[in-house]
Amino acid sequence: MATASGTVGPSTASPSHVVAAGAPDRPLRSSIRSAWSEARPAVQIIFQLRIIAVVAVASLDAGAVPRWTAVALCCAGWLCITWSIYLLNGLADRVEDRLNGSTRPLAQGTLDAGVARQLVPVLACAGVILCASAGRTVLVSALVMVALGFLYSAGPAPLKNRVWGVQVSVIGGGLATYTAGACAAGIGISPAVAVFAVVMSAWMGVGGLAKDLSDVEGDRAAGRSTLAMWSERGTCLIVASLAGIIAVGFAVSAFTVEERLLVPALALGCGVAAIGACAVAGRSRRWHPRTPYHAFMYSQYGAHTGALCMLL
Repeated sequence: MATASGTVGPSTASPSHVVAAGAPDRPLRSSIRSAWSEARPAVQIIFQLRIIAVVAVASLDAGAVPRWTAVALCCAGWLCITWSIYLLNGLADRVEDRLNGSTRPLAQGTLDAGVARQLVPVLACAGVILCASAGRTVLVSALVMVALGFLYSAGPAPLKNRVWGVQVSVIGGGLATYTAGACAAGIGISPAVAVFAVVMSAWMGVGGLAKDLSDVEGDRAAGRSTLAMWSERGTCLIVASLAGIIAVGFAVSAFTVEERLLVPALALGCGVAAIGACAVAGRSRRWHPRTPYHAFMYSQYGAHTGALCMLL
């Protein structure tokens, strides 16, 4: 009898006792905890912050009152969708994650791949249903997000294998997220919302490049093509340059459209400074390959928190 790991067991074994090699028989609650860890909670939280922050920006207009029930449904649906997307990505990246020394559950074998495969469609469907309850445009945005998540990790030519594919996925996913949040609020897409959504989605593109700096070995083994394979320092310089352009563009747009957006723009400026310091340091190795990505993550946390603080 073939098991999930591809090994062959005795033909007399009861199906209920056949367990994939290296995958412990774990209770459902433990498996869900591992699945949540696989989905990278820090990333899931920032997706929720993106929705809430864009609602805050939309609420800057005098008298604007968000539809909080629809926003809550959107947040819940988006959590299910992004959870399923990152589980699917973990399933697709197990080999390279092990080569890169990942400690995530699927790479370590503490989460059964079969359980993860079952959770992916369940979470995706639940997310789409919840988003449909928040409005038609939210539903369309959710379907776009699901499609981008699938195309990123699966299919005959996953988008994750090429630089342009990663950029389409992360920037498109950002725009879908901000659109869903703004439309769920029912306030409309103001100039401030448009600036915030476009800039922060472009910032996600910076993160898409920065994350490759620590994953060269696994990406090369998987046959991917990333900038980091060409040159670590060159990639860091490109990331720092793009980050600087985005941050300056954000500041200029804030002066033009909504001066209160200078608060999140300042957070991006701090991220640019940190990434720029890594680029200047070069191969002296005074920084870990993950540092530019951490700078990206911390700065976007700061930017979205700053957007929320504008309402205080």
